[in-house]
Amino acid sequence: MVEIIPKPAAELPVWQKIIFYFSILFLLASFLIFFLLNSFHQKATLELQGLEETLAQEKTQEEDSLEKEVFGYQKKIEDFSKLSKSHLYPSKFFDFFQSLCLPQVWFSKVLLNLKDFTLSISGETESFSILGQQILIFQQEEENIKKADLSEVSIGKEGKVNFILNLSLNPEILK
Repeated sequence: MVEIIPKPAAELPVWQKIIFYFSILFLLASFLIFFLLNSFHQKATLELQGLEETLAQEKTQEEDSLEKEVFGYQKKIEDFSKLSKSHLYPSKFFDFFQSLCLPQVWFSKVLLNLKDFTLSISGETESFSILGQQILIFQQEEENIKKADLSEVSIGKEGKVNFILNLSLNPEILK
């Protein structure tokens, strides 16, 4: 049977219309994002090539001389740092030495040898017992005085005891 009267076309459900329009919108957004990302990629590639060309260029004479100058200063700073670390301060010894000396002992001559870290001191005191106490104080300071030797003892004018004392020092006292 053939119908002569045309019927209106059946309408699509709403969910199919939404999916159809969403698909078209998604397709257009995909194309737009593709072209945007492609242009960003091309710009980044060109910038990278420019940077690689800059790096590939040879250094100018001015840059080379500046680099040598900077390395020269760096070496001088390192050398000075080494010297500063190994520098000895003999003045530090006197504060240390003064703290160990008895008030009854008078020193007339002090010879400090920085090569061997030895000290030779001449002096005088009232009695042998005070000299013995002073030597004992030096011997008890084992961290800083390695060895204390009495090399010469004599009785001087007015009955005072003259002596020469040799000390072997720890180099850390002078740093």
